[in-house]
Amino acid sequence: MPEPLPHFAQRLKSLRKDRGMTQQELADRLGLKRAALGAYEEGRAEPRLVNVVAFADFFGVSVDELLKGEESEDSRLRGQTMRVLAVPVDGSTDEERVAVVPVKAAAGYMEGYGDPEFLESLPTFGLPLPEVTPNLTHRLFQIEGESMLPIPSKSYILSTFEEDWYRAGGMRPYIIVTRDEGVVFKRVENRLDTEHKDFLLISDNPDYPPYPVAPSAIVEVWRARGYLAFNWPTPAFSGMERIQGTLDSLRAEIHALKGAQKA
Repeated sequence: MPEPLPHFAQRLKSLRKDRGMTQQELADRLGLKRAALGAYEEGRAEPRLVNVVAFADFFGVSVDELLKGEESEDSRLRGQTMRVLAVPVDGSTDEERVAVVPVKAAAGYMEGYGDPEFLESLPTFGLPLPEVTPNLTHRLFQIEGESMLPIPSKSYILSTFEEDWYRAGGMRPYIIVTRDEGVVFKRVENRLDTEHKDFLLISDNPDYPPYPVAPSAIVEVWRARGYLAFNWPTPAFSGMERIQGTLDSLRAEIHALKGAQKA
């Protein structure tokens, strides 16, 4: 019997091995039987669509790429191929909830961002504000580090999902979920239509130099809309305040010296 999906079988096996996983480990992660996974990899059985979507989502590839080994790069960047986004939902109202991704969950997010069960394990909330519209998918990412000062480390960035990556950029701030660095918060210069074919990620803190990231290294793009912080940002004029305080002290000392000379 000819192989029903020869590329799928080869690609699935290759992706699993690239992750350093055994068939049993992958089967356990996706709730499958190891024998069924083995049959898929050997081309002896066709997977159901729900399993194809689960494989594509787990490995961060499109369904087209997994099944046929080809897809239009432009279609992928515009989100026109299968890009599955798992969202937590309120069981009583069927309304989307805002998932919170704290720093301690960032590593797990890289493995489970497409897994509804993982998303349900994260803290979620509803935010009844006009800026948090129900027609957009929101997520709250906690950031760490000083690259985006004056926004302090451990702040939470409220973001909306960006399906069309060509719309990202304009030096606006984004949460970029990357395969190598995980969750990063940067301003983005979109260079997809240039010879670079990438994004330039830029920190607000000039001590951190910009660097390029190829679309193939990106898992998700979220546009930052606001932030929640529990440490007040250091004001940009704090340096001027210190200078003014020093000048006031010098004036007081000079005044005291003049008073002593007159005495």
